[in-house]
Amino acid sequence: MNAILQTLVSTIVQGSILALISIGMTLVYGTLRVLNMAQGVMVMVGGFAAFTVVDRTGASPWLSIAVAVVVTFLLGVLTYYMAVKPLLGRPGVDFEMTAFITTFAVATIVQNIVLMVYGPRQKPFDPLWPGGINITSDVSITYHSMIMAIVAVGALVALGLFLSRSRYGLAITAVAQNLDAARLMGIPARRVYVVTMGIAAALAGIAGVLLAPLYFVYPNAGDLPLLQALIVVIFAGLGSVKGTIYASYIIGFLSAAVAIFWSSAFALPVLYVVILVVLVVRPNGIAGKPQEARL
Repeated sequence: MNAILQTLVSTIVQGSILALISIGMTLVYGTLRVLNMAQGVMVMVGGFAAFTVVDRTGASPWLSIAVAVVVTFLLGVLTYYMAVKPLLGRPGVDFEMTAFITTFAVATIVQNIVLMVYGPRQKPFDPLWPGGINITSDVSITYHSMIMAIVAVGALVALGLFLSRSRYGLAITAVAQNLDAARLMGIPARRVYVVTMGIAAALAGIAGVLLAPLYFVYPNAGDLPLLQALIVVIFAGLGSVKGTIYASYIIGFLSAAVAIFWSSAFALPVLYVVILVVLVVRPNGIAGKPQEARL
């Protein structure tokens, strides 16, 4: 019973963080049809932005979340102008594959810049709220883990309201659903691309701050989140927002269950097997639909 309860608690926390990171990749793919390989490095940059603010100024870790959001949003916009915009509409260029490579190149450049500035050593980061509670005699949860789930879900709810009720949010939805129709309605698609990449990076930046107390802050901190996000978006179906939410919690449950009932060393291999089966049985994911290539 305790193991089941612990699995459920871990599922909520892990699933919420996975959704926060993966939803950004889904938004970018939905609008641009590009797998943004810089999403993982945004998690790392968010952690370093928060660490720098707290370490240099002594500010509250809560304030550092706002700083991380601003920094990663701007970096996401810069990534668009550096790695994506120059490729849009260019004849003879495989846009999706080339942008996939250029965003990976940006991630590598940023990662190495951080490595040169901060060094390779892990940097500690205090929890947003120290301490924890015992759910049962054998099952406990830290306050920081509770905050991780609450902040992640809150950010996802805010994103949902933004997409459904704001002008730019509706524009993003329209471009993702039908680019040609959106253009005919006068929606500036390229402006939507900028906002989308900024928002995706900001969501990853929030996740970076939330993960920092658990895994520390270091230049390679975004590698595992990127890998997990790729697993989620492939499992969900590229471009499916609802599918990404469902897939995040399913993958979070599988990871938690394997780690608790078997061994944490087998968590990723089991996910690889799951993805292999999904791609063979349902290549478009659990909620994805076939997409036409576009520019």
